[in-house]
Amino acid sequence: MYNLFKIVLCIIIAHAAYNLLNFFRFNYIEKIFFGMFSNDAEISNKNISLKNVVINYIKHAGVLDRKIPISQQVGNGFVSTGTVSVIQNISNRRQDIAGTSYELLLEARGNYWIRFINSINPFYWLRIIIFIPKYLLSYLRIDPESILIKIFQIVYWILGIIFTFLISVYPEKIQELINLFIQFH
Repeated sequence: MYNLFKIVLCIIIAHAAYNLLNFFRFNYIEKIFFGMFSNDAEISNKNISLKNVVINYIKHAGVLDRKIPISQQVGNGFVSTGTVSVIQNISNRRQDIAGTSYELLLEARGNYWIRFINSINPFYWLRIIIFIPKYLLSYLRIDPESILIKIFQIVYWILGIIFTFLISVYPEKIQELINLFIQFH
C-alpha cells in the first residue's frame, strides 16, 4: 500500500512539474515567436527554424488549430478564396494570422497553468478516477459524447459498485483470491 502511495505521489509531482515547467517556458517560446517577425533576416531565419518548438508548445497544451478565411487576387479580375490553418502558417506576417497565432500561444500558456493547478487539486484526480473510460476512449479519438463512451462508463460504475460491495462483505476471500493470483503469476 505504501508503494502505491509513492507511485501516485510521483505521478502527481511529475504532472505538476511538467505543466509548471511549460508555463514558465512561455517567455522563451514567446521570444522565438516574435523573433520570426523580426526585420533582421538573420534573427528571423534563426527563429523560423525553431517554428516547430512553438507549434509543439501549442499542440501539447491541447489548443485546437483555427482556420482563417483568406482571399487573394490571382489576376484578370479573379479572386481565390479559402481557409488556412493558423498553426501551419504561424510564421506568416499577415496581421490576422499573426494575431490569431499569438492568441493560440496565450491560450497554450493558460492551459499549462490550469493543468498545474489541477495537478494539486484532489477533485481533479477524483474526476479522472470516476471517468476513466471517458478519458481513455477520448484518447483513442472517440467522441466524448458518443453512446459507446456512455455505455463503457455505466459498466465501469456498475463493476466498481460490485467490487466495492464484494471487498467490504468478503475481505478475507478477496485477499485469498489476490494471493492466489499473485502466486499463479
